[in-house]
Amino acid sequence: MHPLPLSRAPRAVLLALVGLIVLPACSDDGDDRPDAGQPDSGMPADAGSDAGSDAGSDAGTPDAGGSMAWPQEFSCEGKEQTELTFNPGQEQDLQDAVNALDDCTTINLGAGTFQFDNAITIRANGITVKGAGKGTQGEATGGEASTVLDFTHAAANTNGFDVVSKLFTVSDLAVWNAKKDGLRIESSINVNIQRIRTEWAQENLESNGKYGIYPVKSTYVLVEDCEAYNAADAGIYVGQTLHTIVRRNVAKKNVAGIEIENTKYAHVAHNIAEDNTTGLVVFDLPGNPIRGTDIYIVDNTITGNNRPNFASVEASSSTVSQVPAGTGTFILASRRVEMERNTWGNNNTVDIAILSGLAIESDPVQWAPGFFNYASQDISIHDNTFTGGSGRMVDNGTPDPERRPLGALVGAVYQYGAAAHGVTGVEHVLWDGIDPAPRNENLANPINICFTRNTLPEGTQASVVDFDLQAVGGHLSAGPTPANAAAAWGETRRYVQGAEPYNCSGFTPALTIR
Repeated sequence: MHPLPLSRAPRAVLLALVGLIVLPACSDDGDDRPDAGQPDSGMPADAGSDAGSDAGSDAGTPDAGGSMAWPQEFSCEGKEQTELTFNPGQEQDLQDAVNALDDCTTINLGAGTFQFDNAITIRANGITVKGAGKGTQGEATGGEASTVLDFTHAAANTNGFDVVSKLFTVSDLAVWNAKKDGLRIESSINVNIQRIRTEWAQENLESNGKYGIYPVKSTYVLVEDCEAYNAADAGIYVGQTLHTIVRRNVAKKNVAGIEIENTKYAHVAHNIAEDNTTGLVVFDLPGNPIRGTDIYIVDNTITGNNRPNFASVEASSSTVSQVPAGTGTFILASRRVEMERNTWGNNNTVDIAILSGLAIESDPVQWAPGFFNYASQDISIHDNTFTGGSGRMVDNGTPDPERRPLGALVGAVYQYGAAAHGVTGVEHVLWDGIDPAPRNENLANPINICFTRNTLPEGTQASVVDFDLQAVGGHLSAGPTPANAAAAWGETRRYVQGAEPYNCSGFTPALTIR
């Protein structure tokens, strides 16, 4: 078996997603999405090949201008279809209709503000919910061109939307102040989330809802042209899902802007993740059966993510609550991740961190349900732009060794490095050096991190650091004394772009994807 050219794997699967038609649920209006069913405008015409890689066509990838249909388990064709319309003041009528909803129903919501005291729960198939528009960030009430669903006075611990459905579309509305998750869609197939805004009124509150837009345990999911603000965990979170497109979204003021968790085949393109604690997160968690793999991240802007971490340790996942403020992209226990044409900069801790799952859960047995999916493997970072200003104030200068131990370790080591070696900050890519565990010092770049052809700030000395987290932690466990910090610094290694062993360009041939 020969190594697969990086641009053909995972692109053979991922780029096909961009051209797939995700059919709207039973609407007679047709699909008014821009570029519906077309390849993403930012993608190259030869989507199956990359400069410097082997050329060739990708089976299943649509030609330029072509399209493919996602498989559907449910269709409204030939079934009776119903259309209902509700306006502000008819909230109870809407709840009554939803509770008795027939398949293949379109619900039109008029402009203005709806006040709800409970979740909108949908358990039918072929459902479309359409508003008049999502409005703009900070708008708590709907006007003539927007529909706002306000859950400020809803019952505690309820979601805004709570959906289990096949062939579900929701578009053109805002979800305001949900007590738990703004838009929770679980165990569903063929999901379209378009032009939705989720928001909480106040910034930096750990009592805010955890997730804004949250499709989980689902298949064939599209999230596009949406906005998410002030979530106490993640603004946009796609979890335990097979096949997703996340494109042209804006995520700001959340703990995590966009998260792709335990997901196979994700295309993440043309998003803006700014002013979060961490901008874009790709990771697996222990205990989940789906082993995440094949994530293509392209044309995103991931800058200025320096918001203090306000996730609740009790209410939030331990992973997100541990992320230091100022982390651009956080990759943990992930495989076959390709990143190109993205922009990073002004992230105070680091632009990209690549970690083993053992960094957050050291017991491999806990990772057994996901086929021991703690190891990161095959991460390619090429043809991106790094604008500078990152890595100069780890965890905003206030690392917390109890809540965010990684930030505390990195901060201590680089504080020593700045004083003793004149290092200005953390390199663009920090690898924790754990996988494969236990570490074998005779293996150079054992998990195949590739860092090539990126545009770097003038004067960049080194771009990748092998941080050797376990050795560093061992030295500093007795305290951050100068002697211990010097010993910890001695365990780290730095590499310039183009130098071995990080100048690779392909996936490893022996990796098994389950």
